[in-house]
Amino acid sequence: MAMPPEIDHQVVAALYQFRMATAEQLRVLHTPDSQPELMRRRLRRLKDEGLVEDVVLPQAGRLRAWFLTERGARIAARFPELENVASPPLSEDKTEARLRVGHILAVTRTQAAFVASARAAGDECRPLDFLPEVYHRYGKGQGGAVIPDGLLHYTEVAGGRRLCRAFVEVDRGTMASEKLAAKLIGYARFHEHHPVPVHLRRTVAGQSVLPAWQQRYPVFPRLLFVLADTGEQAARHRIRDLQSIADTSPMVARMLRTVRAGAARLDDLEQHGTSAAVWHTLTDHTRPLRGAWEL
Repeated sequence: MAMPPEIDHQVVAALYQFRMATAEQLRVLHTPDSQPELMRRRLRRLKDEGLVEDVVLPQAGRLRAWFLTERGARIAARFPELENVASPPLSEDKTEARLRVGHILAVTRTQAAFVASARAAGDECRPLDFLPEVYHRYGKGQGGAVIPDGLLHYTEVAGGRRLCRAFVEVDRGTMASEKLAAKLIGYARFHEHHPVPVHLRRTVAGQSVLPAWQQRYPVFPRLLFVLADTGEQAARHRIRDLQSIADTSPMVARMLRTVRAGAARLDDLEQHGTSAAVWHTLTDHTRPLRGAWEL
């Protein structure tokens, strides 16, 4: 059975936003009830049309990752749902694309897990409800911004609609724990950043000037650290490192009084669901595991 033509549009849009995905990831995102071969066939036809290209993944047999060609990216950039979405272009050089694929695919895999979980729970999380690399500045210079791997929008439906937002950081265990901890400190700095110096802050018409983050979000998004390609023992060490920063950094501790934060293995999210009790809270390592929206 052939897939409807609108799937072409959805696949091209997803590859523009996520930059790279496997056929299986695209199937989970868009056509979960279809046979895997149908999506592979669709991608081969899009390749024949000059819209996508593929590269064989290192150490993964013949598994392929797919990405847009320059022509495909030009077409996708005009899709209305992708207005104001930045998509840093991937080189069409297959060697360069192959060397950059690991982290990009882990991010796409993370959103596929949230979409699949929402679908199973009757919640709402569409494939494009995850905006990669949204820039949030809080200071000057190269280190004066946080750029999460994704800004996630998720709507819980059961018991009344509740819109949830999260900054998602995907860690493949390739960076030092200090750099992972620095990300948490960066969010704390963004949380405290005020665009107006303290001595100049005044109330205007009885209203105080808002902190920078509150000019974009009614509630500070929760922080979700997803550990991909990481064994259980290594994941425990990474989570404990994050919890240690929460315990020892006064700035992080102040943020976590009101901001929910947790960490979980991607394998557990795929096996049990993102709303299952697989998330470790960063504020108290003795607390039981929670769902992503119950932290």
